Amino acid sequence: MKNQFQIIQAFFPHAKEVTIEPILGGLINTTFSVQIQNEQQCSNYILQQINTAVFQNPKTIQANITVVSNFLKSKKYPHPVLELCPTVEGETETVYDGGTWRLLAQIENSYTINVVQNTEQAHAIGAFFGQFYTFLNGIDLHQIQAVLPHFLDTKSRLVAFELALQSANSSRLIEANESIQWMVKHLDLPQKWIQLQEQKELSVRLIHADPKISNVLFDSVTHQPKAIIDWDTLMQGTILYDYGDMIRSYTNTKPEDDPNPEGVFNADLYRALTDGFLTETRAFLTKVELENLPYAPQVIIYIQALRFLTDYLNGDVYYQCSYPKQNLNRTKNQINLLKNILKV
Repeated sequence: MKNQFQIIQAFFPHAKEVTIEPILGGLINTTFSVQIQNEQQCSNYILQQINTAVFQNPKTIQANITVVSNFLKSKKYPHPVLELCPTVEGETETVYDGGTWRLLAQIENSYTINVVQNTEQAHAIGAFFGQFYTFLNGIDLHQIQAVLPHFLDTKSRLVAFELALQSANSSRLIEANESIQWMVKHLDLPQKWIQLQEQKELSVRLIHADPKISNVLFDSVTHQPKAIIDWDTLMQGTILYDYGDMIRSYTNTKPEDDPNPEGVFNADLYRALTDGFLTETRAFLTKVELENLPYAPQVIIYIQALRFLTDYLNGDVYYQCSYPKQNLNRTKNQINLLKNILKV
């Protein structure tokens, strides 16, 4: 961890007793838990190397985090927000050996989960995110910089898939044939969504854009939602995207790379999450948003399956993989989930 220790010194040049441990499970950034001991106290931080292949302008991410953190604090948001640690030069990130690194204050006495455990928890998380969006109402969207242009452009995802089909090597095409055929057969599924986007019928709001269950911290004592983390994808978009992605993440009872179709979907969690979400958001959602709430998860799961499949066909260049067919298994998992969602 010598390199990481040198990076820490860009933020805390006098730090001597430093413990650094990797945090596994992230698909994009590389993350470490950091403990700094000085004479008076022990402080905990999160050190991350930002994946600049994905986030090509890290400063925009840091700027958005700062804007949103300050706005929520000004509105007296009742939960912890992300706090970036400045370098000795007053920057929000440092470059070391070609990599861009940042340090955040760790939100103490918290933990993450990968699978929602019961309907009460699903309801609580839905309401927690709903409250987050409620407090974000009124933020000046002009202050939010684009970090992932075209991220919410559904049509571009379809184009990328078509290009991947043309350029993929034959072995991957053969391995993925069943998934490819299913996705092609259902290419009409996102067409209404594209129309809603193009006709600007969906209200533009500030959204998280990656509200998966592992981006919620839970309180170690109360076991209730405590904080929403990973704000790298904060962007302007439709709140239906986030709702759909929450359904995708929370109703899936299996790890995201489990291709077994049995028992992958929990309809009770679907209903509980939706009820919790609407308790906080119904007052400001538009008629169009409410009408398309059931449709949103179908589109978001389809597009996520498409993204996993496209990355597999492209040679696993976007999502981190720990074994050769992980992206293909992720694709199968999403297809299995979508088959169940379509029956709701």
